[in-house]
Amino acid sequence: MQQSNKQVGNQSLLSLELNDLAELLVKHHDLHEGLYNLAFEFQIAVGAIGPSPESVLPGAMIGIKGVGLMKADKEGPQTVDAAKVNPVKKISRKK
Repeated sequence: MQQSNKQVGNQSLLSLELNDLAELLVKHHDLHEGLYNLAFEFQIAVGAIGPSPESVLPGAMIGIKGVGLMKADKEGPQTVDAAKVNPVKKISRKK
């Protein structure tokens, strides 16, 4: 997992690649098998939009409502295999 630290203006931006975010979600939800892709939930609003009341046009605004995982049937370029990134931990018993 590779974290990116970028400078945006005078602020630091810590970011993750999409695969890394999917891997974190697999671990967070304690998934140990299956293929998963990131899924984004969008919220869309429509209405009159413009820089001033005299310049409004029909428009739409899109917001990101959430991010999650969706089970995948086959592996793709952004697919995470839960068995690889979060294998079941074997508990060793002392005798």
